[in-house]
Amino acid sequence: NWRYMAFGSLFLSAGFAAALVWQSARGTVVPWVVQTDRLGQAQAIAPATPDYQPTDPQIAFHLARFIEQVRSIPADAIIVRQNWLRAYDFTTDRGAAALNDYARSNDPFTKVGRQQIAVDVSSVIRASPDSFRVAWTERRYENGQLADTTRWTAILTIVVQIPR
Repeated sequence: NWRYMAFGSLFLSAGFAAALVWQSARGTVVPWVVQTDRLGQAQAIAPATPDYQPTDPQIAFHLARFIEQVRSIPADAIIVRQNWLRAYDFTTDRGAAALNDYARSNDPFTKVGRQQIAVDVSSVIRASPDSFRVAWTERRYENGQLADTTRWTAILTIVVQIPR
């Protein structure tokens, strides 16, 4: 009769609730690495293991973004600040100290509103097992007019660390 069905549903719900609590208390989160192509389509999907080694194109992407964030000067001071904070996310303590020294000697915030610099990374090539050669072009604008175009090259040393 209906009482047996009600008690059966109650026990079934309690069992499912207990299973849900047990499953959520396990706390296992597995990060995944998803490699995408230029259009955003997934190319390779694998769990991120502690010994995961990024590929050269993955490293090149982040190095190019790092150069763009540190060297470019947009018209908006908030974006300059965001770029620098994101760049610090990809540095070691020693790299952060070097960025601090660079920012003290070439303060990007003093140029905001007067000068804009657009960065176009042209190549990122492995130079050694732990360094990459990055080449880029900077276009400097003053009062909205192109003032100068310069080519730059840097050798960046990388360290792959497990995220904290």
